[in-house]
Amino acid sequence: MGVRIKVKTNRRERNTIATRAKIFAVSHELFSEKGYDAVTVQQIADKADIGIGTLFYHASSKTELFLMVYNSSLEHAIQAGRNAQQNLPANASLCERILALSLPMADSMNSPEAGNFARYHKELLFGDSNDRYRRAGIDLVRGFESEVACVLGDALHIDAHSLLTRLSARAIFAALHLDIALPETDLNPATRFASAGSMSLRMQIEIIVEGVQNIAAQHAALDHNEANPDTQTHQASWLDVIQGGDAS
Repeated sequence: MGVRIKVKTNRRERNTIATRAKIFAVSHELFSEKGYDAVTVQQIADKADIGIGTLFYHASSKTELFLMVYNSSLEHAIQAGRNAQQNLPANASLCERILALSLPMADSMNSPEAGNFARYHKELLFGDSNDRYRRAGIDLVRGFESEVACVLGDALHIDAHSLLTRLSARAIFAALHLDIALPETDLNPATRFASAGSMSLRMQIEIIVEGVQNIAAQHAALDHNEANPDTQTHQASWLDVIQGGDAS
């Protein structure tokens, strides 16, 4: 009897996984073909040959289905950036490393699905859903920021979990995200770095990295600074920011 129950459970799990995979494939196909606004949940259910109730068991809304599909694209872009960064030569600059991490995400704006990626980034960061696929997407963003913070920390010889590195990593993602999420009509195409190639993206990263390096250099010299006590007290408070803090 115990074995029979185990077999039933495994079969149920396999069916659930297979249904979710089918929903994912159908949703991706329809979103890619028609765009987010033109797709309905009924179309997805019909094409997947399942009931609406079954569809909503796997995702609570069309937005969640959309996030489910494009979370996968974001995850692949982050992994591609991680691989590219790890394959750089040991003497690669800090900007080159962060550019390698970021470029696969920026390159999504050169694909036929640029409109869907822009919509995805808006829904992910500014949507009001708190369902599992939005939470999963936010976790991916946090993972990317942690990856950037680790690269910054290694290069600057400071704690990758410090407020300085975490806020700097967030600034890099925020700049990239904003450029992806803004529609073409809201931003001069000449200023877009996500769609303008690696040179514009590199310039944006260099601006942020140069600021981080300057702050880190100031506080690396703090122990050797014989400035007046008031100045040292003020600088020490900034040193506390570098060493820790909360960026959540």
